[in-house]
Amino acid sequence: MKKYFLNLFEYNNWANSHLINKLFFIHDGKDETIKLMSHIISAQDTWLERLKETQNYSIDIWEIYTNKEIQILSEKSSNEWKKFINKLNDQSILNICKYHNSSGNEFSNSYQEIFTHVINHSTYHRAQINSKLKLKNIEPAKIDYIFYEREKLNS
Repeated sequence: MKKYFLNLFEYNNWANSHLINKLFFIHDGKDETIKLMSHIISAQDTWLERLKETQNYSIDIWEIYTNKEIQILSEKSSNEWKKFINKLNDQSILNICKYHNSSGNEFSNSYQEIFTHVINHSTYHRAQINSKLKLKNIEPAKIDYIFYEREKLNS
């Protein structure tokens, strides 16, 4: 299970990186694509802080970063996720995390559920970004999971 999630977070980083490279064609810092990519990174970090049980995390999940900041923060976030998962074993991936959402409501979910949510959340917003890129006549990033696997085989 641990190996499975490490691979998914590697894929997540790969897909984010490919998409971030496309964002350098956009020079309007208020563009919706920049906002969504910033949100992906901030949401990843928020979930990781919840898992780490950081008491006073205060990440603004809708803060807008520059393209360069997105690139740096994405790589940092990915490295932190991999460090966190590497410390776990297959049994601890079933641990329960109690946390408060942005509205202050308390919830409990397993690490496994949270990992899955983070990956799916990122995929959802990357698809939105790709759609918006196409409308701007920028070729969408080819970030389907199978492309990642094929690239790994050819490396």
